[in-house]
Order: sequence, then C-alpha cells, then structure tokens
Amino acid sequence: MLSAVRGADRLLFVKINSVWTCRALDLLLPALTDANRSPWFWAGLAGVAALWLYRDRARAALVIAALGLTVGASDLLCFRLVKPLVRRLRPEYVLSGVILRAGRHGRYGFPSNHSANAFAAAAFVSSFYPRLSWPLFALAGAIAYSRVYVGAHFPADVLGGAVIGFGLGRLAALGLKRAILSLTKKGSRRYSSQRTISNP
Repeated sequence: MLSAVRGADRLLFVKINSVWTCRALDLLLPALTDANRSPWFWAGLAGVAALWLYRDRARAALVIAALGLTVGASDLLCFRLVKPLVRRLRPEYVLSGVILRAGRHGRYGFPSNHSANAFAAAAFVSSFYPRLSWPLFALAGAIAYSRVYVGAHFPADVLGGAVIGFGLGRLAALGLKRAILSLTKKGSRRYSSQRTISNP
C-alpha cells in the first residue's frame, strides 16, 4: 500500500514537473515560488498591511500581529521539527531528470514550508474575514503547486504542509477568538460594575 502511494506520488510529480508545462507557467510559477526573495513582494505586503490597518484599525493590528506569530510557528515547526524527523529527500536526490526551475534548497522536503506557511496564513486570516477565503486559499494552492512545478517538492510534501498549516492556522484563530471573547466579557463586567457603583 505504502509503495503504491509512493509510486503515485512520484508519477504525479513527473507529470507536473515535466509534462504539464508551458512557457507561461515557466515564467509565472518560479516567480511566485520565490516571491519572498523579492523586495517588491515585501513592499507590496507592507502596502496591503498599511491599507488594512487604515480600514480596520485595532482589529487589523491584532490579526496582523497574531498572523506573524502563526506563520513563524508554522515555519519553525516544519523546518526545525518535522523535516529532521521525517527526513524525506527532495525529488532531485531521488529521481533523475528533475527540472529545477528555482534555486536549490536543503536535502529534506517533507513537509513543504512554503505550503504550510501559505495555508496557515490563509486559514488564519479567513477565520476573521470569511469573504477572503476563496482568493486566500486559491493563492495558497497556487504556491503549493508551484513548489512541485519548480522541482522542489513531491506532491505529498506540499499536501502534508497544507494540512499542517491549515490546522495550525485554524487553531491559532480559535485561540485568538477565545482570548478576544474573554477580554470582552471581562471588560463588559467591569463596565457594568462601575455603572452600578456610580448609580446606586
């Protein structure tokens, strides 16, 4: 059973990396997969954050801060804990003829940090802004697909990253919502007690 799954994973990788290709994707997906290395990406991200803060003030500030912690936790969990434990080699170390469309990375590929971080961000933000669910998860899916297309990961690597990231993002959102609810209840009780004292 396991060998059949591994074989299907490798076959799908070869299809995505070598067969289902075109010039447009050759330009687009490597740029998407390495967007975090571009200063334009960070400038655009800063612009989005500034607009978000301007429109949603305190709520946006809280979500942005917690989002940064969530993505950071996802990255550390995958890179520092899961990858050294699983130790699954990347396609270039296992298969011949792999087309590398992006720079080389470490030896181990499971889970994909890019996929985990993208899905953690999508799951977290969409919990507070449900109308953004489709574009956020579409972008996360495109990032995950790009990792296979550029030859950096097997499909199972990005799927594992997506599951980890999604779970972590939802868990973090739930924790933040409960914290906000708890603080709101405490503030409401304090306000009620103050009104009672001032109006005996």
